[in-house]
Amino acid sequence: MTSLADLFADDAYLAARRVLELAGEPLKAGAIKDRLVEAGIERIEVARRWENIQKRLKTDPRVVAEDGTYRHQPAPPEVSPADALDRILNGRLPAEKKAALAEIVLAALRQARQTQVDGVRALGELAAEVEELLANEVEPAALLRRVRARVRRSGLEAVEKAGEQTRFDRKIHSSIGGSIRDGARVIVVRPGYVWTDDGAELIIGKAVVEE
Repeated sequence: MTSLADLFADDAYLAARRVLELAGEPLKAGAIKDRLVEAGIERIEVARRWENIQKRLKTDPRVVAEDGTYRHQPAPPEVSPADALDRILNGRLPAEKKAALAEIVLAALRQARQTQVDGVRALGELAAEVEELLANEVEPAALLRRVRARVRRSGLEAVEKAGEQTRFDRKIHSSIGGSIRDGARVIVVRPGYVWTDDGAELIIGKAVVEE
């Protein structure tokens, strides 16, 4: 998970809302600021961005602001980002309601952006680690173990291993050249990867094989 400090650098408001999510209880403004500082963010930076953060806290449908405190609540499940955008474009709404719906749309866009940032950061860290290991002339087997261990943290599991023999399964294998019958003995040229998220599996890439 992205640290609060990294999240704050990319979107200060999302970091403040994450504080509320993690707290699980109402927090006053001072307590939110203190927890951001405890996460390694300079207090002067928190103070500089607080006015904007506070405005968004008061209009975000996932935040309840009352009696000088703020608490997190899940977004209304019946309002998806697509539904929120449709209501904004097609309905005459009070400014307060429009602002709440707009926040749902903007939150979805920020989440998509954060997902992209997290993916690029993970890729950069992997590339840096591989280069470091190669510079230190680490054995190929050790390099492979380190790479697979790192991608496993992102929910990726390798399908097969290059150089090994297996039996062809078109669900997880892709052949080089002509077609291969199911169950035929094949050699793995390049492994594939499966991504598991919330119990659901998605094949990112099939293992490449040849007879």
